[in-house]
This record gives sequence, structure tokens and C-alpha cells, in this order.
Amino acid sequence: MSCFSAMNTPLLGEMEQTICMLERGTIVTKLYGKQRRPDRRHLMLIRETRQLLWSTVAAHTRTDYEGTIQLREIREIRVGKNSKEFRLHADDCQRFESSKCFVIMHGNSFKLKSFSVVALSEIEADNWVRGLRYMVKDTINAPYPLQIDRWLRREYYSFENVNSHLTKSEQSSQVTIKDFKTFLASVSCKMSTSKFMECFTDDIRRKHDLKFDDFSRLYQKLLLPVSFLNIIIGGTEFAYSEDKKIIRPIEFKRFLENEQHDYNIAELNNISGFMRDFVQDVERDVQEPFLTISEFVDYLFSKQNDLWDVKYDSVFMDMNQPLSSYWIASSHNTYLTGDQFSSESSCEAYARALRMGCRCIELDCWNGPDNLPYIFHGHTMTSKIKFMDVIKTIKDHAFTTSEYPVILSIEQNCSLEQQRNMAHALIEVFGDMLLTQPCDRNELHLPSPNQLRRKIILKHKKLPQFDENVGAINLPAVGVNNGTIASFNHRSSLGGGAADDSENMQKILKKGLLYFKDPVDKSWNLYQFVLTQQELIYTSEISESRNGNSEDDDFGLSSCTLNSNMQQKQKDTSANDELHFGENWFHGKLEGGRQEADQLLETYKHLGDGTFLVRESATFVGDYSLSFWRRNRPNHCRIKLKHENGSIKYYLVENFVFDSLYSLIVYYRKNMLRSSEFSIILKEPVPQPKKHESQDWFHPNTTKEQAEQGLLKLDIGSFLVRPSVQSINAFVISFTINRKIKHCRIMQEGRLYAIDTMQFESLVSLIHYYMRNPLYRNVKLIHPVSQELLRQTLIENAQLHSEHGIDSNGASNYMGSNLEEYVTCKALYSYKADKPDELSFPKHAIITNVQRNNSMWWKGDYGGMIQHHLPANYVKVIDSATEDYNSVNEEGNDGRTDSIEIYGAVASLFESNEPGIIIKLQIQTPTMQNPFIIGFDIQETAYEWIKAIQDAALIASQLATERRKKERTARVAKEMSDLIIYFRSVPFRDHSWIFQEMSSFPETKAEKQFIQQNMPLFLSYHRNQISRVYPKGQRLDSSNFNPVPFWNIGSQMIALNYQTGDKAMQLNQAKFRNNGQCGYILKPSFMRFDNFNPNNPLSDGLNEIKINMRIIAARHLFRGGKSNNPQIVVEIVGASFDSGIKYRTKVNENGFNPIWNESFEFTVHNPQFALLRFEVQDEDMFAETHFNAQACYPLTCIRQGYRSVILRNKFSEDLELSSLLVNIEITNRTSST
Repeated sequence: MSCFSAMNTPLLGEMEQTICMLERGTIVTKLYGKQRRPDRRHLMLIRETRQLLWSTVAAHTRTDYEGTIQLREIREIRVGKNSKEFRLHADDCQRFESSKCFVIMHGNSFKLKSFSVVALSEIEADNWVRGLRYMVKDTINAPYPLQIDRWLRREYYSFENVNSHLTKSEQSSQVTIKDFKTFLASVSCKMSTSKFMECFTDDIRRKHDLKFDDFSRLYQKLLLPVSFLNIIIGGTEFAYSEDKKIIRPIEFKRFLENEQHDYNIAELNNISGFMRDFVQDVERDVQEPFLTISEFVDYLFSKQNDLWDVKYDSVFMDMNQPLSSYWIASSHNTYLTGDQFSSESSCEAYARALRMGCRCIELDCWNGPDNLPYIFHGHTMTSKIKFMDVIKTIKDHAFTTSEYPVILSIEQNCSLEQQRNMAHALIEVFGDMLLTQPCDRNELHLPSPNQLRRKIILKHKKLPQFDENVGAINLPAVGVNNGTIASFNHRSSLGGGAADDSENMQKILKKGLLYFKDPVDKSWNLYQFVLTQQELIYTSEISESRNGNSEDDDFGLSSCTLNSNMQQKQKDTSANDELHFGENWFHGKLEGGRQEADQLLETYKHLGDGTFLVRESATFVGDYSLSFWRRNRPNHCRIKLKHENGSIKYYLVENFVFDSLYSLIVYYRKNMLRSSEFSIILKEPVPQPKKHESQDWFHPNTTKEQAEQGLLKLDIGSFLVRPSVQSINAFVISFTINRKIKHCRIMQEGRLYAIDTMQFESLVSLIHYYMRNPLYRNVKLIHPVSQELLRQTLIENAQLHSEHGIDSNGASNYMGSNLEEYVTCKALYSYKADKPDELSFPKHAIITNVQRNNSMWWKGDYGGMIQHHLPANYVKVIDSATEDYNSVNEEGNDGRTDSIEIYGAVASLFESNEPGIIIKLQIQTPTMQNPFIIGFDIQETAYEWIKAIQDAALIASQLATERRKKERTARVAKEMSDLIIYFRSVPFRDHSWIFQEMSSFPETKAEKQFIQQNMPLFLSYHRNQISRVYPKGQRLDSSNFNPVPFWNIGSQMIALNYQTGDKAMQLNQAKFRNNGQCGYILKPSFMRFDNFNPNNPLSDGLNEIKINMRIIAARHLFRGGKSNNPQIVVEIVGASFDSGIKYRTKVNENGFNPIWNESFEFTVHNPQFALLRFEVQDEDMFAETHFNAQACYPLTCIRQGYRSVILRNKFSEDLELSSLLVNIEITNRTSST
């Protein structure tokens, strides 16, 4: 048999090599729990049993293993250190690179186990991850005969291992007849000893030794009862096998069409291919495949014959309806892994729920340390997890299973201060994933799942709306200079993006171009200023309408220098759009003329005859010269030009004329150039000279870290050029700007060097240009830094670190790359130090030389305090060298935009003695350390602005007072409120519904209001509004309520405890398995009818169906080695008039391969609501029944005919090889829409 079930995989050869390596095994470091340190282990893959096995390095055989994992139980394979074990051993694991680490999450319950290891190399780790992912998928999709074979081998080898340990000898590790009897007892196959012994031949009884082939053959013989096919077809003769031994493709085709109503694989070629894939036997991979009777019965019990219709495994429903039209998979207290009182809270619970298709998860937030919340069940003994860890986990797993929106239901118990930090953290972590503004400004209903794909939406309370219009306060009108700024968009707060654009425009009180002293070059430049009711916003970006060409503002130049710089650009740069200009063979105007061309050809003569270059002719101005190497000497030809019909033509030979120099050279690189003196084909071009390599400022081996450390304390305009580490054809200018380091990337395109749209013929000419013209915000390249100067600076820095007791971590080594990265931060909030080693700073303070680490406390300089601690969540990084080049090359990101709050502002005017500035406006706020100063060249403008700022400060004060009052009353921070767009949590009211609002109900209140008292009201409510129903507080064991009645009434979010494997969760998993397990199920169209009543079987739109079912047989119902007495219970859970147990079979004393062959029928009036549930119960000696297995299906998603019911455990995970065989016929059946 083949070891792979998908032999046509394109990369099989490469993958086979990887898997062979995994079978040989590798040495890894395995991480354990608290009581044990990480240790080296031998990790190997056992392909024939589909197991992962690890043992001590000294173990010599597979029998001495420490543990195993079945591949079929692996749920996720992660790269990196994201696991409980890595967190427990964080100190030990610091030395391990993340790329060498991986984690395997495995198990058959909600709470998965983690297996954390570190490979010896990144390549080995990658092989393990890729190989295991392939093998897990292959294992799950393997055909039934292969699954049986692998399971039998595991059982057989387990007996071998036990016997090997008992005898202390690998050679005598035989499997005996007694072992086989023990095996049969464990699988609940009951028979007398005499009947058991009849199964063996005399030879086996004499040797008392069973080989695997004997073991497998005996099992297969016992598994298939005598005359089983006749039982299946109801006692009549089996009509789909001519010789009653094998089934051929034409016979299998008739069976699929007549019995299974399956017309999807009607062609014989498809059927033959399916039969070959199912058998997976190379010897039978022939033109005419067949199935034996045993294999045919295996097929009937297999997953390939599942009752589930696989077409529902993909999204097929209309996903463009409002969110209120869908049932949404929802979780309650998602962080818990057990009961509600003392269980563990875990980030893994979020990952597990999201990967199971859950789309609404809950976060219970309580005040925590570092001014960010903990998540846990308040007032209980459940453990606590960090809010930041949770939202990072959500980001990683949110869209793994489904791309449709994830809703975070936040139960808020935090202070206003921590809520503000929460809002900032949510924006920082989720970025563009977080929904911060409506999908449509004019929408009249909730958006659709399609509109919200890959979006994270917050469900939370929102502050009541209050008037923030300037007109709300009686003030004199202030000039707005031609109205509002339609093109200006600035997020003034953490949630600023949520505000309507028109609201922002109304709040603009004044705008204009004013002078602001640039902190870099200390010169007064024009900035765009916008005054709103809350802040004064200023930007160095100047509009196109004022300065003509927006490209000229790329470097923050003042308007007075724009025209001169533009002229200088045109003069100095070598912009040329001719095709030849960027080619490597074109050398432009050589300074040494013909003599320099001779030297270049002599240097590269090793390239052979035909080596060439093209240059501008020194003798004939406007013409070009072709210089080439032939017969050990340079040769030169004039490329002549002539004008024809207004265009220039190029030629070497009069009869061969070309439209361009480029096409001439291309032609003679393919065709012979002939003259009376020679014949030659142009071959290799002479490489471009690298003149920059001789320049002091060029550093061929300097890294980004060394450049930053060396340039940091040098003068503004100090610079060096180095090769880029990110691209082969690129260089980077690293230069200083006000104690900051910037990096600007230069792209080499052919022979040209480009920054943005500007091109130069050499790196030297580029640097010379920017030594005369500003590169970035008026900063020129002034001071070239040589390699020797950089070396001395690095050594001095290392010595300085050493004198102050700072571990340089190798920085004293000139070529070392382990240098600290310093960034500049801006304070988001004020902070008052609690300890002597902490910084105190006001809001908007600029904190320099900040060292970041993985903790919540960073170090930085402010107000004379050097390297004191500051809370990381109170600041944002405003300058970081985390990229290889800065933003001057990115459109729209090169201007500086900032703001100051107007609340509490005191403004005053004073005269100026600086050129061009006649009056200055000084603004001081309570949170500012230094005043903010604006310059004016017109006195009347200054008076207008001081009046506008004073009025704005008064408005801001009144608004702040009103806002604080609202925040205290509602206990909701404005920053958090601004992020709430659609799922605004409000108490339920029976009128004046707003589609953005929703209400939540405990199950008891929902049952009373939805079902008993106000059913018509809530049926109407749920057509446009969303509700959430959650378990009552008394369910301390995390049990669940029946969700079906609430779904039937239209409630969208039925929040269940995903960690609990009970009947309610099984129904939930079955319902949301539909529609590709995307977490959104479109409610039936009849629920939108005004006269719909979920308790009336005669409601419009229902399609009654009749089901005839026969419970035929089962396999592998044994659990835990117990003696089983199974019975099957068939139930419908749906509309009240359809729900109930429809049949209960007799108890069968055989858990190995029981046969019932019992028939029944029932009617379902509303199949759209109905869930079909099978439960296997085991009866004990006291006639009490216990749960054994189950399977649930939406009734609209099943297939007719002889079908296999794949059984699952209580957590809805597939049980290995366990299945029922049923026959189902449905009449008046309608397809689901």
C-alpha cells in the first residue's frame, strides 16, 4: 500500500525527502511544565502508524519512547515561541531563535495540549513544520482502508512494545494469541474461547505467534459479519455484483445512481479513479479497478460516504444581507477553559474558539497593572490573563477559519483611565482590521458580512450624543478663510476616525498659512494651521494650489525656495527618456574621452572580442562613438546621426538606418557588423565604473545599526552611504537630523541611480547634488563620514557605555551588530512618577533616547532626567529607525503633522526682532513644558488668530466639562466610546429602535420575554436589530442552555460556553458547520414575513418533508476498553412541533460491529430549523444509560441513500473509525436556499 493518499501532489518528490528526514528523526530541545527544565530529545515521525514519537537521546529502539502524539489529533502547528511552555521557561528560551521554535497543539477536547520544541537549525524547524502540516492533512483525508491499517498497526506495535519490555529483548517481542484475545476484549468483540480458537490455523496455534498480516486478516474477518450485504438490502439478493465477489465500476455506478441518488460522478472514468484512490493498492492500479465485498462494505462505513453533503463545506449563502439577517456563532466568557468559579483563563481559549468558527467572543475586563486591564471572571477564583496578550491572540487567529467579521463583546469593569489605554491598545494592535467608522455615511441598516470582511468590531456601551457644534455656544463669528478644508483629514483622538467627516468640518473655526520655527534648521517656514474646537493642528504640507507643484514639497521646503530648487533640479539631474540612457553599455560622456575608453577596454579584455561600450563623441558634438575590443586592441567607430522627416536616425553603415541608438546596438548584438576592414558581433558590455567605491563617504561593509550608533552624536548633515541589506540593487544614505538618524534608499536601475523621480548617472553625482540641495526638510549632506571616523566614534561610544556600567552587548567591537536602538516618543497622557527611577511628564511631552524592550516599562530622557523608567502604554513612537529607508519616498507621508490641545490654552502676543516676523503668538497649556510659538508677518492676522484661539479655548473648556460629566455618569471613556460603531450596548426598549444598537439578555429573561410574553414584538425586533442571549449566572459549572428556541425567535447571538462539551454545544457546532463553517448562517426568508410564528406548523413558507430511516449497523462503538451494550437514539431538535426523540433502538450487546436493521419514519414540518441528532448510549449492568458518542446534522445538509454517520465525542471531534450505517429516504424534500 502507498504511504500517501494523494499521489498526484505536485511537490511529492521534495516532500518525500522531507518526510524521510522526519522518519530518521532529529535532535530537538523539548520544553516541559513547571517541574522540569527543557531537555534534549530525539523526535521522529512514524509514518506507518501516523504518530509523532519522542525519546531520550540515549534510547536505541522505538520501544523506549517517552511519549507519542497521533497526527489525526493535531489541530495546529505554529512557528515561534507562542505556547505556555515557552512562557514558563522564558529566561531559558531567550537564547533560542524564534525561527527554530515550533509548537504543536493537539487533543480531542476544547482545551488542547501543547508540545513545544526547539530544533537545532532553522532549516530543520521548517522541515518539521512543512512535513507535519502535509502529513496531518494527508492523515485526515486518507481512505478508510488505510485508516484501518494504521490503527491496526498501532495496536499491534503496542503489544510488541509491552512484550519487549517484559522480556527485555527486542528479538522476542512477539504478539501471541493471548494478546489477540486481549485486543478483541478491548474492542468489545465478545466470543467464547472455543469459537475464538477456531479462528486460527494449526500453524499459528502451534507457533503461538501472530505476524501483523495474520493479525490484520483475523480482525477483518471478524469485522464483517456473514451475509452482511443481504442484511443491508433487506434480505433480497445483492444486485450490484455479478459474481458476488467483486464490484466493478459499471456496477458501482448503478449503485450510486439507484440507491444513493448521487449523479455527481456519473462518468465511468471518475468512478474508476475514485475506486483506485479508495483502495490505494499499487498492484490493483489497473484499467479496470474493482472493490471486493469487504472493501465495498468499508466504503459504506467510511467518511467518503458521509451523511453530510460536502457542498455545504463552502460558503454558498448570500452574504450581502444586513448582519441582523444572520445567526452568528457566539461564545460566552471565551477566556475560560472550565467552570465559572476556579478554572484557568487562557489566551488559547480565544484561539480555539476562533478556529472553531466562533465570530463573537467575550472579554471581561477588570483593572490591571501597568494601566491595562486583566481579563478574568470577576469576583471568582479564575486565573487572570493580560488584555494585551488576548487581543494579540485574537489578531493572530481571527480570520484563520473564516474571513467574515469578528465581534468583541466587551464587558467593561475598568476605570476611565484604563479604558483610554484599552482604546489605544486596540488601535495599535488591530490597526486597519479595527472598524472605526461606518461603512456608508447614509446607511439605513446594518452592513453585510461581505462589507465587513476581515474586520474586527467592538460591542460596548457608547456615550450619549451631545452637541459639540461651535454654534452651541454663543460667541462672535470668527473667520474661516474660504470655508472648511474639505481635503484635510486629521484624527484628533484615539477614535477620531469614527466621527463623521461633516462633523469634523463643522468644528473647524479658522485655517491659514502661518510661520512656525522648524526645530531642525531653526528657520521660520510656512505651515498649514487648522483651529478646531478641541485642538490646533499644523502640518508642513502646503497645498498644490498655493505652490503650484506638490512634488516640490516632498522635502518640507519653504515656499520661497521652491522655484529655485525646481530650476536647480532640472539643471543638475540627468533626466533623459531615451531608451539607451539607462543601459549598462552606455557610458555617457567619459571625462578622459577616447583614452579613457581605451583603458576600460584594456581592463575588461578578458571578456573577449566583441566587448564594447557606447559613449558621447568627444570629436563630433551630438554624435556617439562605439568602442570595442578586437584582436587584442581597442577599436572605435563613429555612430552617425541624420534627420529624416523631423526625426533623428542612427547608423554605422549607410544602408542600415535605425530609429534609435538602442535598436542599433540591439541589432548588432545579434547580427554581424561588417566593414571593409573587419566583421564582428557585439557581445559583453564594459561594466559601469564604480567611482563611488573610492569616496570617503562610501562604506561597503557598515550595517544599519553601526551607522545609527556612529552618526547619532555627530553634527546635522553628517552622512555616509552603504549598500542596502534588503535589495541587491540598492544603496542607503544614512544621515543625521537633530539627534535623529534617517535612512533614504537609492535604487540602482540599470546604470542609473534614482531617488524618487530623480535619476543620476553615478552615485557620486547624486551625492554632489544633495550636498548643494536639501535631501530632507532643508537638510543637506554636509559632512561626509569616513570609515575611520565611524570606527573611532563607535569605539568612543563603547568606552562610554563601559565607564557607566552599561553592558554594551558587544558594542565595543567595531563590526558588532548588537547595538541598542533609540527612538523618540510623544506622550499620549500625563504621568506622575511613583518611584525615584521613574519619569514624570505632561501630555504631548517629547521623550528622547527611549530604549524599548518586551516589558511594559521603557527607559528614556526628559526634563533633565536620564534613562528613567516610563510606562510604555503612555507614549507613542514618533521616530523609529525600524525601516531601511525613511518616508521621503512614500507619497503623502513626508510632511510633518502634529497638534496641540486648546483646552486650558492661554494666548498672548509680543513683538519680534527676527527678520520677516513682526509679531509672535505664544500659546501655553497646563500640560506643556514649553510654550508653542507662531510667527506672523501681518499684525491684523495675529489679532484675528489670538481672538479665535481664546474663543476655541472657552469652547474646549465647556465641552471638556460636559464630556467628563457624561463619562462619569455612563462610566465610559470617550476614547473607547469613539470606537463603537454598530454594536452599541443599550438596555432593551420596546420602541424607537436604532439599528446600530443592540441588547443582551440572560437566558431566563430571554425565555420570559421572547417566548412567553412578547413573541410578536421580538420577531419584529430581530428583523432589523441584533440581540445576544447568554447563560444565567447560576451555571457555575459552565453548562449551556438549549439555543434552538432562541434561534427560532430570530435572536442572532446565542452565546454558549464553548469549553463545555454538552448537547447544546453539539447542536451549536452542527448548525454552524453549514455555510463553510464561516460563523454566519442566513436566516430563512419566511422569518421576514409579518405573520410568521415559529410555533405554528402552518406558517407560510414551510416545506414539510417525510423521512424514512433504517438504522442498519455500526462499527467501533467501544470506548476505554469497557464492555459495551450500545443503543441508538434518533432525535430532531428544531421547531417546537418537530422536536423530540423519533426512535430508540434495542440494546445490542456488541460494541464491535453491532447490527440492528430497525426501520421507522417521521415527519418534519419546518426542516430549515431542524437539526438531526444521533446519540449512542451505553447501558450498564443497572440498566442505566451513559453517553458514548453523537453526531448532529442540519436536516437540510444531509444526503439520501445508504450513508455513514461519522460519530463524534462530546466536543464534536471525530472518533477514530466509529460510524453508523443508516438508510435514509426523504420525500417532498426541498433544497436549502
